Amino acid sequence: MTTPSPPSIPDDTYEELVEATLLALSKTGYLDLRVRDIDAEFPKSRQLIHHYFDGKDELVTETLSVLVDQYTRELDSSPGDDPLAKLNDEIDRVLLGEAIADFDYWMFVTAMYEIMAQSHHNRDHQVLINRLTDELIDHFDTIMQGGIEQGVFDDVDTLRLAKVLDDLITGAQSKKIFLGNDDALLETREMIDRLVIAQLNPAEPSPATD
Repeated sequence: MTTPSPPSIPDDTYEELVEATLLALSKTGYLDLRVRDIDAEFPKSRQLIHHYFDGKDELVTETLSVLVDQYTRELDSSPGDDPLAKLNDEIDRVLLGEAIADFDYWMFVTAMYEIMAQSHHNRDHQVLINRLTDELIDHFDTIMQGGIEQGVFDDVDTLRLAKVLDDLITGAQSKKIFLGNDDALLETREMIDRLVIAQLNPAEPSPATD
């Protein structure tokens, strides 16, 4: 994970603080998180934590901002020749964490949901998480709109379907993280095929002609 640090914090210290907070969040949860838990994952002096951040909440907010930026960068916005393959790949990437090799996806997602679970107490966290949700919905919407323009998908309400996708993914991941229900991911993937992909009515490829 690489991200620009605020001017007052050396880049390596900033990255280590964010990674320590991410790891502590995924292990401890946000509600029980203490500065000492972050310090246990931080390779440098605990005094640096207090020097740069005013307690755990400020550091968690900074970490969440980094997570949101990292997550949106992982969304593949490059154009694809096959909108259906592109949509399925992106669903698998977001729901299942497939084809994401640069970091521990489930540690990352667990930290996100731990923060989300307490975000009703923190307006800054609500704003950041809503921004991520909007980015994800827009991403799916854009892929489906591209498929309509290419004549591959039916002309349907893509924004509504994108919101359904986001709701299904959030529900499945919440069950995995908070309830330990790993089966929810693949069950939801099958439901997405029935409730979303089927509504797009993807056209069969035209037969090859000599």
